[in-house]
Amino acid sequence: MRLRFFAGGLLFFVIIAGILAAILFGPALLSGVSGQSRIAPITTAPVGNKIVQENALPGTKNWQISRYHEATTQIQAYTSATSVAAGEKLSFYVSTQKEGTNYWIDIYRLGWYSGYGGRLVASLGEQVGRAQGYYDTINHRLVNCTSCLVDPTTGLVEARWQVSATVTVPSTWTSGVYLAKFSDANGMQTYTPFDVRANGNSTYIVVTPDTTYQAYNDWGGSSLYEAANGVVSETVTAAAKAVKVSFDRPYTQEDGSSQVLIYEADAIHWFERQGYDISYMSDVELQENPALLLNHRAFISIGHDEYWTKEMRDGLDAARNSGVGMAFLGADAGYWQMRFEPDSAGVADRTVVCYKVETAQKDLARDPLYGKDNSRVTTLWRDPLLARPENALIGVMFNDLTHKQNGFAWQVSAPSNSPLLKDSTLVSGQRYGCGIVGYEWDSVNTKNGASPANLQIIATSSTTNDNGQVSSSNTTYYIAPSGAMVFATGSIYWAEALDSYRINIDPLCVNQKPVVPGMQQLMANVMAALAVLHPSQQLAAAPPTPGLSNAQNIQA
Repeated sequence: MRLRFFAGGLLFFVIIAGILAAILFGPALLSGVSGQSRIAPITTAPVGNKIVQENALPGTKNWQISRYHEATTQIQAYTSATSVAAGEKLSFYVSTQKEGTNYWIDIYRLGWYSGYGGRLVASLGEQVGRAQGYYDTINHRLVNCTSCLVDPTTGLVEARWQVSATVTVPSTWTSGVYLAKFSDANGMQTYTPFDVRANGNSTYIVVTPDTTYQAYNDWGGSSLYEAANGVVSETVTAAAKAVKVSFDRPYTQEDGSSQVLIYEADAIHWFERQGYDISYMSDVELQENPALLLNHRAFISIGHDEYWTKEMRDGLDAARNSGVGMAFLGADAGYWQMRFEPDSAGVADRTVVCYKVETAQKDLARDPLYGKDNSRVTTLWRDPLLARPENALIGVMFNDLTHKQNGFAWQVSAPSNSPLLKDSTLVSGQRYGCGIVGYEWDSVNTKNGASPANLQIIATSSTTNDNGQVSSSNTTYYIAPSGAMVFATGSIYWAEALDSYRINIDPLCVNQKPVVPGMQQLMANVMAALAVLHPSQQLAAAPPTPGLSNAQNIQA
């Protein structure tokens, strides 16, 4: 594979410098980016790549839905696919609460765009609404949906609405995360997200966790976390929750955008502000063609990436082993194995299946594949049945969570000469960013024997669960034998350090925008290392992180 991060002669010198650095300094090659702690835009990408060209176009803030215009029951919508490529058709399924209510569809691409955050790429004009049913999230009621398929045994709900509008994706739509915005005649608005995939050999490939979107989506009454009556509780048994959820329905979270604006927007804005050579695809595409990762220098897991199929995990392992670098920007990644089934119309990969069985709960037999194909049983990846703990790939693994607050400060624990901290001004022992760690966190596991060799800890941040138990979140990296670097933040709100789109809502962080310039530089160093490292530049083994063997307080 060819490096596409630097152009022409500069590429030659970078490779030569990388090889010399690997020989002389080992992990010091990870210093990657030099300069001031303030990241200058468009300095790490070749002039004229598609992301640079795209973000030079006029942006707008009209993509945002303002307070008092957030639709609840008035208008709801979903799409026919999680991602599409140029030339493919994408259908929208829309229902208005009242028959004949006019509405408009505007399609926006998320990016930097001089700080506006989005660009209008298409307006489909005025549409006449059809009342095809809706879900009342306040009262947990599915109303007037005569087409809906509701399976009380599995919790599966499909809207099965009639197509309202279809667009053929033009070649001018740059790969990215898109929001279709629906505005009814009364000014009530909602979204539905989708990706446009393209630029198949970009340096970086960002994969959106659409399977996790659906796991948390309770449209119709059930999710993988909720019983049919809308009850969300740790005391609700696994058997009472849905075990199948469908893409054939709107999202209830964040005005229909699901988790895009919660976990992903800050990272998207920052990546595109810097002009990285980047493209996007859904994890459904990762399921269908995991070898696509081999076309890129690095894979980036963005957002809350909790649910993986066997194909996804196998593809990620193979990519790392082939020298593809990886960055996990959230926490709780790869926690559950799930699998796909077609929807009721026979369309493949439209139903997420996860029975959430565990050896410890002695309920493995609830999954029909148990005893038939145990490699696909929908249990924890760390469960003895699968014996593929997350940290074997990611370096860290889910540790704990809290429902009482939204996050904790992020604290550096590595010495200032740690390669990824170069030029960052980050100081060991100092805390940064109110709420950056978030309500879920990952840690190094020193007990299960699966931690990668020479795992390096960058940050150790103090956390407390709902029972007052103190633990820690860890930010780490390691160099695989293939030469691939794998970086993990271990913090679910870590991307908030990169951009000011999302204001932390924790009562302890009221109206604070936790952008941290030093963490931006750290992320730039990570991106540079991901782009430069490859099998011909394997690093000398780095010494273990001091104190790791004694890290009893950070065991998962």
